[in-house]
Formats: sequence, C-alpha cells, structure tokens
Amino acid sequence: MKNIATLIGALVLATGAAQASGLNLTNDHNDMPTAPVTAQNPVQVKAGHVLSGKELARRGLDADANLTVSDFSAPGSRSTYTR
Repeated sequence: MKNIATLIGALVLATGAAQASGLNLTNDHNDMPTAPVTAQNPVQVKAGHVLSGKELARRGLDADANLTVSDFSAPGSRSTYTR
C-alpha cells in the first residue's frame, strides 16, 4: 500500500512539473501594446499636488518639479488636481 501511495505521489509531482514547464509557452500576451504608451490628454502639474511625501522621497523628486500626467476629467475648466 505504501508503494502505491509513493508511486501516485511521484506521478502527481511529475505531471505537475511537466505542466508547469510549459507555462511560458502557452501564456502569450497578444493584447500587449507593440508601440510605446503615451499620455492621451497630457497636462503639466506640480509633483507635490499628485504625489505624497513618501512617493516624492522614493522618486527623488522635489515637490515643485513638473510632471506630465493624463487628464481624465470631464471637458471644461479645471480648478485643482488633488488625490
């Protein structure tokens, strides 16, 4: 009985490893863009308005640095850019 359990366990491990080895071949990303991604409605904002202090420190940016971001707001005048 122990031999059968060992044989089944080895078979399960072998088939799992064989299946996992082919994952890179079967997981094609056909929907990935082939050209560089660009902002659709770019606007310039101060980094301090859209990033927290921790994010500014991590990126090594000053709060007065200009960043280009995409504008997803409705058409018309905009008063502020806040998180």
